[in-house]
Amino acid sequence: MSSGPTPNQPTVRLLAALKESGQPVFEEVPVEVLGPARYRLLASPGILDGLAAGDVFVVDPISSLYRVKEHGGNLCVQVWYPGLDLAGRVDAELAPGVTALGGTLDGREQELTSFTIPLAAGIPVIEVLLNGWVDSADGATWSFGNAYEEDGVTPLPWLSEALGSE
Repeated sequence: MSSGPTPNQPTVRLLAALKESGQPVFEEVPVEVLGPARYRLLASPGILDGLAAGDVFVVDPISSLYRVKEHGGNLCVQVWYPGLDLAGRVDAELAPGVTALGGTLDGREQELTSFTIPLAAGIPVIEVLLNGWVDSADGATWSFGNAYEEDGVTPLPWLSEALGSE
C-alpha cells in the first residue's frame, strides 16, 4: 500500500492471490518481528485477505504463505473504487467516521483504501458507516478482509469465537 513502510520498518512479502494465469500476486506488509518467521502485522493489507493489524502470524519463507497464530481483535476493511478518483472523499468523509470508531487509515493504492477498525466498535455500526458512504459514492464497494468465508456470510472461526456465536 502506498502509505508504505518507513525506511527502517521491517516488512514481509505475502502471497495475496494467484492470477488466472497462475502467476502469484504478492503484498508487502509492515510488521513487528517477534521471532524466526513470526510477526505482528502493523497495518491492515489492501488486497490480502485473512489478516488485520495486530494479528500475529507465521510465514513459510519458501511459499510466502502465512498462518494466523493469534488474532488482534481488529477488522480489516477494504474500500474499492475502481476507475474513480475518490481518495479525497474517502479522506474527507469516511476516514473521520472510521477514526471515531477507534480505527485507522492503514494504506492506499490508486483505487483502494484499507482501514483497521476494532471489532469492539461493533459490526452493525461499522456496516452502517461503510454502507452509507458507499451508497453516496456510486461505483465504490467495501468488504471485510478478515471476517468472513468466501461466501461473504459465514464468519471465520476467530470471529465466531469473538462474537460468542459458536
